[in-house]
Amino acid sequence: MLQINRERFLSDFEAVSQFGATNDGGVSRPALSEPDMAARNWLKERIEAAGLVYSQDTAGNQFGRLIGADDSRVILTGSHLDSVPDGGRFDGALGVLASLEAIRVIKESGNLPPLSLELVNFTDEEGTLLGLMGSRAVVGQIKPSEFENPRGGRSHLISSMDRAGLTEAGVMNAKRDDIAAYLELHIEQGKRLLAGGTDIGAVTALVGIRSYSLHFYGQAAHAGTTPMTERADALWAATEFIQKAKDHIMKHYTPGVVNFGMIEAHPGAFNIVPGEVVLAMEFRHGSDEAMDNMAADLLQLAHEVTNTDNLSLTVENAASIHPAPMSDLVVQAVETACTQLDLGSMRLLSFAGHDAQSIAQVAPAGMLFVPSVDGISHNPAEYTRPDDMVNGANVVLHSLLALFGKLV
Repeated sequence: MLQINRERFLSDFEAVSQFGATNDGGVSRPALSEPDMAARNWLKERIEAAGLVYSQDTAGNQFGRLIGADDSRVILTGSHLDSVPDGGRFDGALGVLASLEAIRVIKESGNLPPLSLELVNFTDEEGTLLGLMGSRAVVGQIKPSEFENPRGGRSHLISSMDRAGLTEAGVMNAKRDDIAAYLELHIEQGKRLLAGGTDIGAVTALVGIRSYSLHFYGQAAHAGTTPMTERADALWAATEFIQKAKDHIMKHYTPGVVNFGMIEAHPGAFNIVPGEVVLAMEFRHGSDEAMDNMAADLLQLAHEVTNTDNLSLTVENAASIHPAPMSDLVVQAVETACTQLDLGSMRLLSFAGHDAQSIAQVAPAGMLFVPSVDGISHNPAEYTRPDDMVNGANVVLHSLLALFGKLV
């Protein structure tokens, strides 16, 4: 049975971890920064040293291609090398290097793959410039308006793109139509695998996200002279709703989640009963049906707590991202690989966004997770054990082999 080269794989991982390394053991390698550009140059050298065909598209995505018997279709596998500022070494980079090693081993086996295989390092998965920029460019999702007011500011976006030789027109014209399937290895960024004593997570969907601004209205009043029994306190209504929402979601929608990440009380003084409260609500689940039901239940609860003569509520939609179901074909390939390697697996949702959600719109896509110690991520303390890293890379290798049989 084919296995990855453990020493080479771990050595490559240590090498790429030096680009943007921080004193506390993490990395700071934002997209198209100087450390990211150095890491990209290093990857180009490793791809070419492996005898793969190197290319870079007009969105800055890097590829390493092993040409197969049918070169008109390609199985894409990889992740991203960019990091959040002062982040961890494993997020993204592990998936890129595991894919490089898996394709390298297949090439060294001497067997011509039936389809072409391609390693990918997507540009700016973390959204320092434009969220999921590289993978969304590949599926033709980038809109011209996104360049006008990006998250980090237009001047930073343009200077970063200039550093990499990219243009707005190029990013918007990087769409391709030859992807037969996509596979991505990632650290879990949570504790479910560790808690279950399980080696591999086969991701069934990347969750959808919906956000609302809830405005609770009461009546501002003197905090000393207004009896407690006579107050129309908007904050009391909001906090009653928060507790009921928490209990309801935990009871009826686990593993779905709800969050209240911002709360503003107005007028906002020690001695004034809040007359208005603005509450930021976000919730996530793995299917549109579950999201629709969660929305209906949560908004009903919010209206119930304000169903009095002296309280009222208005609701504003803030944002919505649809869930991205992973392909059964790829999920089954991952599970087949785990069986062959005698590794335990469990199906689970991804509650974070990844490049796979972009590619899933145009081709069968799938993800596998490996355990994260203590569930820590986006933090220099992020850590995945070497044995788990190697397990993940071997599952990538055998998942690719399993996909050949499903796609040819």
